[in-house]
Amino acid sequence: MSKKQKFSLCIHGGAGVISKEELSDKEKKAIVKDLKKSLTAGEKILEKGGSAVDAVCAAVEALENSAYFNAGKGSVYARSGKHFLEASVMEGATLQAGAVANSERVKNPVLFAKELLKNKDVVMMSGTNADVFAEKLGCEMVENQYFDNDFRKKQWEQAKELSEDAIFLDHSNLKMGTVGAVAIDSDGNVASATSTGGMTNKLDGRVGDTAIIGCGTYANNKTCAVSCTGIGEFFIRATVASTVSNLMEYGQLSLEEASKIAIHEHQGKMGGEGGLIAVDKNGGFTMPYNSGGMYRGFVTDSDKKVFIWDDEE
Repeated sequence: MSKKQKFSLCIHGGAGVISKEELSDKEKKAIVKDLKKSLTAGEKILEKGGSAVDAVCAAVEALENSAYFNAGKGSVYARSGKHFLEASVMEGATLQAGAVANSERVKNPVLFAKELLKNKDVVMMSGTNADVFAEKLGCEMVENQYFDNDFRKKQWEQAKELSEDAIFLDHSNLKMGTVGAVAIDSDGNVASATSTGGMTNKLDGRVGDTAIIGCGTYANNKTCAVSCTGIGEFFIRATVASTVSNLMEYGQLSLEEASKIAIHEHQGKMGGEGGLIAVDKNGGFTMPYNSGGMYRGFVTDSDKKVFIWDDEE
């Protein structure tokens, strides 16, 4: 490409029941601040001509380090009272991908997924073996208690009170959820990254869409890059992320049309709730959702905005 392309970056901090009445001004300001910090982390890389992969990983890492989102530091509690983390990264130019599920000790799972992306022999790892390999690769490791936080503990205790027998108990409270980023760099390459702590009170060993390429994360230079958030089981059944790309490549739909179908028509009609962010090969982007709100934002070479509901924050 002789002429450099303008970059675009979108992020999300989760979709779900986000009530204006229940979100305090202090909490809202802190969340918006961290969303902007994430955008800036990715923007700095793209402004200097850096890669989309580096940009989305930096943006997601910033959100993993915030206690306000269900990823990294803010991860929810599983049935056993422990935290099990997931993340994935995909590069549109090569279709290389890396993913991790049920990590207990990697501080920033997205950075481990990025390391796996570089390895052509493996895409996904899970559990204790994943943590052992991450440590060998030099990823920063922590004890599981690092992810403890009072807000998530209260959510977990409330969920257990509803029913000790239910498999998942937190579909009604996705107030602060899965994080992700998508970008196109100045070379025209797209990438996507997603990270989560899963569902409150989930069964130990449960894996959501975030760790599964094609479901929660997908990137292809022919079409787009996608990162999803919501009730993982529906996004897995509907293979939402790759559906957007397939509708564009084989159905000749626009990014906006394909994304709306994937969220509202496809997984939505199954009973799913959530949203996605996506950027196409031309730098256009969209951020549809079918829930009460979605923490999200975008930055281009000429604009930067953050949203929770339909109006700008």
